[in-house]
Amino acid sequence: MASPRLLHALPAVYAAAAVRLLQPLLVLPLMAQRLGPEAFGRVSFVLVWSALLAMLVEGGFLAAATRMAVNADAPQRWRLAQQVASARSLLCLPTLLLAGLVVALLGAPGSGLTEALIIAALACALGWPATWYLQASQQLAGWARTELVVYAALIAATVWLAHDAATFLALQLLASTALALLGWRWLQRDLAPAAQGRGLLQRDALAPGLRLGWTMLPVSVAGAAYSAALPAAASVQMGPQALGTYFLGDRLVRAVLNAAEPVFALVYPRIVARQAQGLRASLAYAGRWAVGGSLAGLALLGGLALAWQTLEPLVAQRAGQVDLPALRATLGVLGWLLPLLLGWKFIGYWMLGSGRFDGAYRACVVVGGVVGTLGAATWAAAATPPGLALLAVGVELLVITVAVAGMALTRR
Repeated sequence: MASPRLLHALPAVYAAAAVRLLQPLLVLPLMAQRLGPEAFGRVSFVLVWSALLAMLVEGGFLAAATRMAVNADAPQRWRLAQQVASARSLLCLPTLLLAGLVVALLGAPGSGLTEALIIAALACALGWPATWYLQASQQLAGWARTELVVYAALIAATVWLAHDAATFLALQLLASTALALLGWRWLQRDLAPAAQGRGLLQRDALAPGLRLGWTMLPVSVAGAAYSAALPAAASVQMGPQALGTYFLGDRLVRAVLNAAEPVFALVYPRIVARQAQGLRASLAYAGRWAVGGSLAGLALLGGLALAWQTLEPLVAQRAGQVDLPALRATLGVLGWLLPLLLGWKFIGYWMLGSGRFDGAYRACVVVGGVVGTLGAATWAAAATPPGLALLAVGVELLVITVAVAGMALTRR
């Protein structure tokens, strides 16, 4: 049973989550219709690679710094903030180089420096938010009001102004940058007394920050394989129209999954706090959430299957020339991620917060990321949207299997 404080926080964070859910459901089909399959495929390429490279900028701090900040006092949190900000500033440099390499090797004919700069800028903006601090300090309910305003403005501006790829991507960049800047401003306001006039960027905080993030950076990058790296790797052998079809289906399912992120963000610090009562107590708490999440996922899967006959004509009208049979098949496979992930992620967060099984957690995510990325780039069936969807579900099952095996070995 959730605590009253958690129940009090959920309405606010779900208001913001509802707007985040509406963005891909409304905006992506609209942009597919406005741009056409070829141009929408190129926009999908930019969004996929910027999301993947954002994991490098994020640096693993959402997991590593959150866990340390939960029980830290204000001076310790400010020191963590200096480490995170200093490390992320440095990590933006290789992101720019990697964006240029991606465009040079995988970009469509005619793409060049401008597209690389857009990918790098989006990646940096997406990777910078101070979510680690807001989550650890349990202020996501208050922060949700800021998210609500920014995402609502993004949707309205996109519907009104975005009739070409450049305007659409510029609005995405503006919204992501605003959220990053506002989140760090929030942190600085909270911790101003502890800062004692010292800035965020400090040379002596760089090395500790990189060491802190390094423990979870491979996990962040590999974890992106479940959503970003799979279509990114598949772009090696998948044409723009097929990539756009898979990307649309993937974003629709991920939008529903992302609607649960506020719950994960609120429950994770509580799982960490319950470690003081022992592993069994924290596992029992996470397990109750996992059972409820799986049941909710099954209900969502059934509801979406029933609603698809109504939704399909709307998608056809909005998305223009998208391959509807391929989209339908893709969604039919990816939909099974709903009960799978809405249950499993609570157990994954328990492993991460345990201090004992976090090694097994890192191993399972890295193995899944490597297998998924290589499979998307080389497996012939992954060259089609439904085949890539099957690979995505298979990778998640592999991650769970490796995690359970890792926990069994760790207990010995």
